[in-house]
Amino acid sequence: MGLSGRVVFLMSSVVGFVSLAGVETAVAQSNSVQLETINVEGVSEAAYGPVQGYIATRAATGTKTDTPLQETPQSISVITADQMKDQGATTVQQALRYTPGVTADSYGPDSRVDSFQIRGMSADVYLDGMRTTNSWWNSQRLDPYMLERMEVLRGPSSVLYGSTTTAGLLNLVSKRPQEQELHEVGVQYGSFNRKQIQTDHTGKITADGQWLYRIIGIARDSDYQTDYVKDDRVVVMPAVTWRPTNQTNWTVIATYQKDKTGSSTGFLPHSGTIFSNPNGQIPINRFAGDPNTDLYQTETRSIASLFEHRFSDFLKVSHNMRYSDIDGIYNTVYSNSFSATPYLDPAQRTVSRYVDFSNSNRKTFTSDTNAELKFNTHAVTHKVLIGLDYRRMTEGSMAGGYLDTTPFDLCAPTYNTITPPDMARMPGLMQRQVGFYAQDQIRWGQLIGVFGLRQDTATSDIEGLEKQTDRAVSGRAGLMYELPFGVTPYVSYAQSFDPQFGSAPYGNDRCLDSASGLCKPVYGEQYEVGFKYRHSKDLAVNGALFDITQKNRKTWDSTSNLGYTQIGKARIRGAELEVLATIARDVDLIGAYTYLDAKVVEGANAGNHIETVPEHQASLWAKYRFALFGVDGFSLGGGARYIGAVWDGADTIQTPGYTLFDAMAAWENKNWRFQVNGTNLTDKIYFTACLTRGDCFYGNRRSVLASLTYKF
Repeated sequence: MGLSGRVVFLMSSVVGFVSLAGVETAVAQSNSVQLETINVEGVSEAAYGPVQGYIATRAATGTKTDTPLQETPQSISVITADQMKDQGATTVQQALRYTPGVTADSYGPDSRVDSFQIRGMSADVYLDGMRTTNSWWNSQRLDPYMLERMEVLRGPSSVLYGSTTTAGLLNLVSKRPQEQELHEVGVQYGSFNRKQIQTDHTGKITADGQWLYRIIGIARDSDYQTDYVKDDRVVVMPAVTWRPTNQTNWTVIATYQKDKTGSSTGFLPHSGTIFSNPNGQIPINRFAGDPNTDLYQTETRSIASLFEHRFSDFLKVSHNMRYSDIDGIYNTVYSNSFSATPYLDPAQRTVSRYVDFSNSNRKTFTSDTNAELKFNTHAVTHKVLIGLDYRRMTEGSMAGGYLDTTPFDLCAPTYNTITPPDMARMPGLMQRQVGFYAQDQIRWGQLIGVFGLRQDTATSDIEGLEKQTDRAVSGRAGLMYELPFGVTPYVSYAQSFDPQFGSAPYGNDRCLDSASGLCKPVYGEQYEVGFKYRHSKDLAVNGALFDITQKNRKTWDSTSNLGYTQIGKARIRGAELEVLATIARDVDLIGAYTYLDAKVVEGANAGNHIETVPEHQASLWAKYRFALFGVDGFSLGGGARYIGAVWDGADTIQTPGYTLFDAMAAWENKNWRFQVNGTNLTDKIYFTACLTRGDCFYGNRRSVLASLTYKF
């Protein structure tokens, strides 16, 4: 049976299920069905819509249904558009800096990708519930201006999303057409000669609101904190929503995005960064590549369809899909720091460099179809979700590279044009995943439960190699109990399944402890206990203790520096606390603390700390609104972030922790908003990580950004 046939069979089965006795009883006794509670305070909040302020009440990432956060037995944080705007976030990883459980700048200000970790592990990125990342490069890097909210789901989440890392996932929610009319144009100017213009328009196409539209545009011309590196971007994102009835909603979003940047990361050696060098410290803006050929460019064309139809109060069907076509060019030259003696000369000035050029075209189709049913079985209410999702990615590429042994002086560089490598066609790659999932959200009085099960089949077909297929069954269970005064404690268990496909033919991404070079799937499981406290709309406190086990975790093989090995088992235990508050309508607060004990417990590296994972993190952000000289609309904000020390993977080098300070000042009225943001106000020079393979990563320099927005 083909995919379309399975979808039809699934929908037919769901519709047939509605006629079962339990549902018939629910229909006959509709007054006994407990429906979702909508928090109405001015404008009703929905899981995919805008949020006023910093405190969201509903989300869909944890359950794939519109569910109150207070009824989801798993750690979730929502970063709203208002928070991103106030904090001046210009990238997704910057927007994550005040979120518990997240290390936002794991490898510094990477110009290529958003490098962040959740609970000590790299996480997958989703857009509107569908995965966007497939590897460490040539993926669309979303701009915060395109987003209504960002939702961090911490811990294994394969039951709903299939092949995901043990960390969990980051789900980005696109800005969608709104009935309330909005028009704005904004300009930005900031550090590193950043110049940007952005615009957002939404409203009704027809007077009855049956057709809505939205169009977002971004144009940026900017340099980077690393010499010779650009940070240019063009985005056009039109969207249309059709609502023929109150029961049907169909949104189509098209995106064109072109990013042009370079290699801000030079993979600089330990000597001259974290360790002393006779010639002093290598400058933070040092460019180790070739200005004449350096380029990291992605061009994305995508279209997404988000459809739902409610047959009744008891049955809703949703079907979301997206097709994307991404062209990537990655021409890079970087220092060869991956040896015991990276310098070529006794004076420790010159290094050899790797030259790597790649061109890639990646096409991805993602589809997720599900049915949501509500019914009663005596005193227990059910919200059952049954779904089928599918993802197919194909990639064709050209690549070439070599080691350039010409000495390059890191202390006083002379940029002579390198010789581009000979490019060769790489084996074609096709990856496919199909998963069937079922979930039941139940309520029995004050007891809330979420139970789920999923079957996945994931296939990798690399030209010239035998097809590889992995199958897995993933489970999830969570229980909550509503206590008086808004406190809801919970316990949960969840599993993850993450196949490691497509690595063998692609250079250093192979697993050296496998005869075929292909890596085994990474499996994870998590036990979590926590609580959620909600007091009206002005205070939310969330806390969690968790114990994660990860099998077959990949780690860099420092003995050969040619690829990865898969350690036997890693364990991450920790605690998180998040506080969101609005005080007397004038002060907004965000507080977060994270403790992580992340170690290898089996295998050759047993007893070592997992690399790049800080044991302690803490942050506090506050915003104060006030009037000045009788004029309303002023606000001041500030924050402090502490990120603790991290290890290199072999427990030989510890990168020190650091504390950074941020601030904002703004004035806003009906039509205008002027804002100034500063990050790393003291311009502290620090390192986010130094790895046992031989390289270090600088952190972010001080950055100042001024923005002016006109609304009409």
